[in-house]
Amino acid sequence: MRQSFPLRKGFTLVELPEVCNVTRKRLAAFTIVELLAVIAIIGLLVSLLLPAVQAAREAARRSQCQNNLRQLGLGLAGHHYVHGSLPIGCLDRRTPFKNPSGRQLSWSAALLPYLEQVTLWEQLDWDSAYDSGANAHAGSTRISILLCPSTTRLAAEREGAFMSPRPDRLPPLAAIDYGGNYGAAFVSPSANGVLLYDRAVAMKEISDGASYTLAVVEDAGRGRTMDGEWVNGENIFDVSGPINRQQNNEIWSDHAGGAQATRCDCSVVFLDETIDMAVLRALCTRHGDESHVTALNY
Repeated sequence: MRQSFPLRKGFTLVELPEVCNVTRKRLAAFTIVELLAVIAIIGLLVSLLLPAVQAAREAARRSQCQNNLRQLGLGLAGHHYVHGSLPIGCLDRRTPFKNPSGRQLSWSAALLPYLEQVTLWEQLDWDSAYDSGANAHAGSTRISILLCPSTTRLAAEREGAFMSPRPDRLPPLAAIDYGGNYGAAFVSPSANGVLLYDRAVAMKEISDGASYTLAVVEDAGRGRTMDGEWVNGENIFDVSGPINRQQNNEIWSDHAGGAQATRCDCSVVFLDETIDMAVLRALCTRHGDESHVTALNY
């Protein structure tokens, strides 16, 4: 017969092994050092994965921007098919002395019917200025195809997809992150691009070839003083400096290493910010006869 001998109050010899087992179970846990090691490993894995996740997101945003530009290129082609020319870059340009009440309506407004925005196009009053009360409702409409999803560096008087509040208390006009190619600066004759002031350009005038001439380029994040509204006809510019050096009236984007553009043949190209300026100027002109462009990979 098995006997139990009292050891101390509350325990017996038979019960002692069971108590020891419970104690061992309670001791089977992570130490502080082990916990710190696990946390360090998790932190290392996160630090390795985060850049990959960010790169994947930027690749998706860049792809969306590329699609936007392709749609704009197709819109330009549709306009040319119907009207026999590309749209006027800036219709009835406003100037302080000669034409202070100019309507100054944009090429992007003229493209609306070819971007599945017929209803919005019909709301525009083409007999009124872009910033008039008559065009306040239409001009304040956000158009996603005109916005680059990578844009983060916003200039003054730009708030998200809109301009900052207007002094006249009309609704803020909606933004655009793409600009029309007026041509290359410091190249004679001037106005050598394809989207011009008060003049339409036909494809037959692009003697350099549609595949070697830019139509629309990124000029992202501009505010009201930089003519960053999609309905504003001053949304055209001539290129004078390197890519991503100046936000106002130059090629500018938040894509790493360069910016995107659509050519007159509707194709989209990524322009490296290290591109030679001679090549960039050649791409901006429609009739410069720069044969060296075809030989270079830009």
